[in-house]
Amino acid sequence: YIVFFIFYDILKIIYLKGGFYMSSKTLGNLIKFSVVAMSICGLFLCLFFIPTLGTSITKAHPQFTSWFWPWLIFSWILAIPYFAIMVYIWKFSNSVIQETIFTPQTIKWVKSSAVLLFFDSVFLLIGSIVLLLCNMNHPGILLISIIVDIFVTTLALLTVIFARYLTKASILQQKN
Repeated sequence: YIVFFIFYDILKIIYLKGGFYMSSKTLGNLIKFSVVAMSICGLFLCLFFIPTLGTSITKAHPQFTSWFWPWLIFSWILAIPYFAIMVYIWKFSNSVIQETIFTPQTIKWVKSSAVLLFFDSVFLLIGSIVLLLCNMNHPGILLISIIVDIFVTTLALLTVIFARYLTKASILQQKN
C-alpha cells in the first residue's frame, strides 16, 4: 500500500496545473529518488538475491557448484557500469535542479553513460558465450542474455540520441 501511495503522490505532482508540468527542483528530486531506489534494488540483487539464488541452485544441483563463483563474479562485473551510470544520473539531477543541463559537463556524463551501456551489452554477450563454451551456461540463459542485450543496446542508442540533442540545444543556447 505504501508503494501505491508514493506513486499516487508522484502522479499528483506530475499532473499539477493541467499537464506534465514540474519545477526543475521537483523533477531533479524525483530523479534522485529514482536513483536511490534503483541503487537499493541493484545492491539487493548483487549482494543478496543473486548469491542466494546461486547457493540454492548449488544445493539443489551439486553438479553446478563449480559454476557459482564464475557466475557471481560475472554478475558483479556486469553491475559496475550500472552503478557508475547511477552516479552520472545523480549528477545530472543536480544539473536539472540548477537548470544547467545544456553544459559540456552534462553532455559528457550522458555520453559516458552511453559508452558504459554499450560496454555492458558487449560484456554480457561475450561473457554468456564464454560461459556457454566452458559448459557453464545453458542455451536458454544465453537466449535471455541476448534479449537483455537488445534492451541494453536500445537504451544505449537512446542515450546517444539524447546526448546528440543535448549538444545541439547547448549550441543553440550559446548562440542566444
